[in-house]
Amino acid sequence: MGRDDNKPAEPGGFIEYGPKQLPKIDSMRRDKSLPDFFGVPILNDSDVAFTTADELGGKPASCYTCQDQTSELTCNRLGPGVKVEKVTGHRDSGDPIEYWPCCGQHEYCEDVANGKRFKPDYDAMDTPESLGLIWINASKPGQPFGGANCGGVEGGDDCDHYLVHGKAEKWDVASAYCRVLGHDVAGGAVCRAWRDDDQLPFAEAQMLIRGDSLELVEKKRMVKDIIGRSDVDKDSGSVLPSKRKL
Repeated sequence: MGRDDNKPAEPGGFIEYGPKQLPKIDSMRRDKSLPDFFGVPILNDSDVAFTTADELGGKPASCYTCQDQTSELTCNRLGPGVKVEKVTGHRDSGDPIEYWPCCGQHEYCEDVANGKRFKPDYDAMDTPESLGLIWINASKPGQPFGGANCGGVEGGDDCDHYLVHGKAEKWDVASAYCRVLGHDVAGGAVCRAWRDDDQLPFAEAQMLIRGDSLELVEKKRMVKDIIGRSDVDKDSGSVLPSKRKL
């Protein structure tokens, strides 16, 4: 394809390709859309809203240190219909597990961390799913603070992406490697890529808040995972008969 084969562009316009050039242009577009071998991209700190331990006041990230938690233990971003309060689940053995709420839009507030709560000023423009709202298990019940950070320090729960060199425990080292960011981070920091296999999604935490047992919540989850349905009886956890006609 030569330059002479193109129609000249009007001032401020684009080159107009002819029928002979279009197959080559289309093949170039297809080539750029094919999978490559560069692998998964390494994210930058700003891509995941990386927050240092100092910016968190040396505490784990949770709704209990966030500027949007209200005096009614709701969230200004979500409205009055969603409770963002810590909850304790009990197993049949009687052992309690305490869960602390947190989302990806956490903004540390010293006043809230010190126990001061403000009246609701709802924006209510978000949903629990869009914020990534989850409940995070504490290492033990009754802690002053729980929630998320990279290394599970200061009462927080550790992140699955935080990889310690050697045989040391995550909470016993000052910093370790983050496989999301590709560099070492401090144990007291946190970001939106935080993940843990024990975290509770929003719907399951609300079951605990309304009084369901932890066993019942886990049973409902197991049934839903196995059969891919949500038609589970609220009280027993058993599957309800299908009303669909075969």
